[in-house]
Amino acid sequence: MKNNSLALSVYQKIKTSILSLEYPPEAILQERVLADSLGVSRTPVREALHRLSQEGWLKIHARKNIQVRSVSVEDLKEVFQVRRTLETAMLNLIFNAKLHRQAADVMSEHISQMKDSMDNLYSFISSDQNFHSANFSVFGNVRFQKFWNAISEEMIWLGVMAMAAGKERFPRVLADHSVFCSAVRNGQRREAKKALLAHLDDTELILHKRMVAMDQALYDKKMS
Repeated sequence: MKNNSLALSVYQKIKTSILSLEYPPEAILQERVLADSLGVSRTPVREALHRLSQEGWLKIHARKNIQVRSVSVEDLKEVFQVRRTLETAMLNLIFNAKLHRQAADVMSEHISQMKDSMDNLYSFISSDQNFHSANFSVFGNVRFQKFWNAISEEMIWLGVMAMAAGKERFPRVLADHSVFCSAVRNGQRREAKKALLAHLDDTELILHKRMVAMDQALYDKKMS
């Protein structure tokens, strides 16, 4: 049991380092270095890396060359296609079930958490993701929740990328969330959907620009 607990702890720490961009896309990881930094033997590190590889976060090449996965424009496009489909469908279900005020109460709590987390990017984005999860948790459809959870961590990862250039976007995100939350609370289905889609469109555009800049920086580094 103790070994399983240690392996899970190591797995969670490495995954958090990936999601927070401490280990950015295409970064090379080494078992020995990870084991030393975490103060553990190589065995739980090896197990964690294998699990992360199975989940698609890492690529293990020949000679144990371990690399954090890259992210492409196509990845971005697919994630936001899924987000729009799931979030708008759940929004309609929340209104149909007359759970919109309850959902808005949960959203408000997460907005407060985001405001309290503005000095920590990863915590801010995690709270942001919890905000977007509010409708799913309130509605309570377990299967719908599984679909949402399947891309939840990837959305945190992309969210950190979108905000990593600076904190100037924080107020805009909070404002977008407040507009959406208010529309949901007031039963304004059309306005809520409009606010949600505008927010997602804006986030996708910023991420696209960020990825182009990252690709250019990587190209310049290779050419120098």
